[in-house]
Amino acid sequence: MSRSEVFVDSSVFAGLHLGDPRAKALVKKAINKGHTLVTNPVVFSETVYKVMFTLAIQDGLKGAYDLKKHLRDYTFVYGRVKTALEELSEAGFLKIVPISENTMKLASQLGEDYELLPNDSLLAATCKEREIDLILTFDSDFKRIPFLKTFEG
Repeated sequence: MSRSEVFVDSSVFAGLHLGDPRAKALVKKAINKGHTLVTNPVVFSETVYKVMFTLAIQDGLKGAYDLKKHLRDYTFVYGRVKTALEELSEAGFLKIVPISENTMKLASQLGEDYELLPNDSLLAATCKEREIDLILTFDSDFKRIPFLKTFEG
């Protein structure tokens, strides 16, 4: 059976690391339906930052500047996210794809066309280049992109 690809956004990966049962159920459902998960380096960066920031806020820090002052306490998140992605990849469930010069050019156009934040435009461009039409996300901004459907299961 050929596995179709579904892109995974950082909102889902961050949810996995923060114990969100919706994220776990969504990833499990995608894998069980035979999809190959796809992501890119932007998602790694966003996931690490979202998890660090959330943990810092839970610890009583006041925001990004405070996190930066206490970054040493949260750098363990890099290894945790890297290991989780490696495990999914080694198990054959995840592909991590690069961002090319063409991806950046396409992202610029998509960002303007659909009023996306820069990282979201890079994710959308990755999907368009790879002809991926499904995305695992909790971010409603992707609903504005006509060639993408949110994976519901």
